[in-house]
Amino acid sequence: MRRLLFLVVVGLTLNCTSEKPKDTPATLNLNPEEEGFNLAASDPAAIQLADSIMHALGGRSNWDKVRFITWKSADGLVTYYWDKQEKRARVEDQGDASVALINLSTGEAKAQVNGNDDPAKAALSNAAFSRALYELALPFLTKSKDFSLQYMGEDTLAKKRYNSLVIIPKDSTGRYKLFVDKTEKLVRYWSYYPAASNVAEFVLPFDNYQKQNEIILSSNRSNGSGPKDVKVETDLSEKLFTEF
Repeated sequence: MRRLLFLVVVGLTLNCTSEKPKDTPATLNLNPEEEGFNLAASDPAAIQLADSIMHALGGRSNWDKVRFITWKSADGLVTYYWDKQEKRARVEDQGDASVALINLSTGEAKAQVNGNDDPAKAALSNAAFSRALYELALPFLTKSKDFSLQYMGEDTLAKKRYNSLVIIPKDSTGRYKLFVDKTEKLVRYWSYYPAASNVAEFVLPFDNYQKQNEIILSSNRSNGSGPKDVKVETDLSEKLFTEF
């Protein structure tokens, strides 16, 4: 299975300190955790930073209003359709003429390749969508089910200082780090660390933010990785999520 997590940006210097982020009015913005978020394992400074990020991205209320988001993979071959409110997805892959329909609440997925049912492709598409969703929207998802958060002080990366927020998925084989602008509270880079490793598998830009429907999303990133042609949609056909 082709993975998107093997890209590495070289020449970035990382250096952590323990200074905590300063409190801002953003932390007063309502941003409740999703049911199943591991509050007990998350430290207050990390939660404060996560709330500041959500505020900078447009606020939880505007994020909750979003119904559909569509985007393409970095190579343009895969199109993703996300029904955010109904927790459904569609994945169209031009590489093998496949279509997958995914129930994000249950994890159930089904797929067809050239019109024929393909359970193996369904599993691959389900995993691919999860990775693509993190690439698109991880800063919005910091307080999701089965996540815990840790504040790791400050990092120096590409000669700039960032607040460092680590996301630890339950039963995961790794962890994600978000490099947060100290002033604007926007994520500027993200990275992934495999379990028991202090070496990042990748460090990639999270940039080129664009405002759509009162939220801002990162698309068409500066190094060519990540989501392309991101669109917040208000109306998509029901058949996209129910029919091949």
